[in-house]
Amino acid sequence: MIVYSKKIIQFVDEIKRAVKDVLSKEIRLKVAGDRFYDKRYSYPIKVVVYNNKSMLGYFDPHFYELGFHERLMHSSQLHNVIRHELAHYMTFIAHGATDQPHSPEFRAFCIKMGWDEEVYRATICLENETAAVQESAVLRKVQKLMALAASSNTNEAEQAMIKSQQLLLKHNMEYTGETDEERVFLKRIMKQKRENAKMRSIATILETFFVSIVYCRAADFTYLEILGSSVNIEIAEYVAGFLEAELDTLWKQAQRQANLKGKIAKNSFFLGLAKGYCNKIQALKREYNSDVMHALMVIEKKLTLAKALVYPRLSSTRSGGNYCMESSAVGEQMGRQLTINPALNRSSQAVLAYLE
Repeated sequence: MIVYSKKIIQFVDEIKRAVKDVLSKEIRLKVAGDRFYDKRYSYPIKVVVYNNKSMLGYFDPHFYELGFHERLMHSSQLHNVIRHELAHYMTFIAHGATDQPHSPEFRAFCIKMGWDEEVYRATICLENETAAVQESAVLRKVQKLMALAASSNTNEAEQAMIKSQQLLLKHNMEYTGETDEERVFLKRIMKQKRENAKMRSIATILETFFVSIVYCRAADFTYLEILGSSVNIEIAEYVAGFLEAELDTLWKQAQRQANLKGKIAKNSFFLGLAKGYCNKIQALKREYNSDVMHALMVIEKKLTLAKALVYPRLSSTRSGGNYCMESSAVGEQMGRQLTINPALNRSSQAVLAYLE
């Protein structure tokens, strides 16, 4: 996952300065602000820090993004990893995307720059790191509670839903209290051609799991960026994978039962379903005591501050369009009955590993 904190942001600034130095002094390109220029075009200098991949660095051509492992913060390898990833960037600009990351063109660029094997092989593999035992325990408990929330016993289902929310809330309070250097994580999910009502419905439901959601557009695709603690992001990613299939199943069911037809009806159904589910969660909060409600407000404030940290210039957009009240009402009713069943297929292999 991509990592943010005040210390990480300082590290990103350090990396950007080094990237600009290599671009201007070694590759001999013009640099101005957070962009560099070749003979025809300008390109962004976008840097992120992550902690979940097995490589020290990467270049993502879809986002024009240079990624560097958190371990490099105090490492003498940093500058060679920067050169290595910039070589990938320059090769992509000159030759486009290739199936072979260390292609002959990549090797030729390194040789042209006079960069030796220390640069060519700079992005070494790291040993796989396992999740913290505490976080794994939280995920397992939430999984069991989600299973109970699918119970046909209404009282048992509601109590399980309340306990799963309280468990996540408790974990968030303990997590943010562990250190003065609060960390925020980000993960991209749900790559698709364009934003639609189904994506907006899923995003709305995910925010009930103590994460913030931002829509991201890159290389002709739209993504959801999930922001929050690492545990909440893993749970939200699983929930999103479940909902992608479940919402289509519920729409087909609604079509048969209520004779709903057309795109407007479908979009209204999805948005109504999210509203119904969120209304159910709000109603369950009546069971929370005053201490839990205060903790909830603290977490929500922290998420607002985290979003401002990661997206300092974020602008909001509003989606319009025609609306079908009948379809929305059917969706709301189904949303109030919606449960997240962990026995079904998961989209995240990481969650499978955590929960086995």
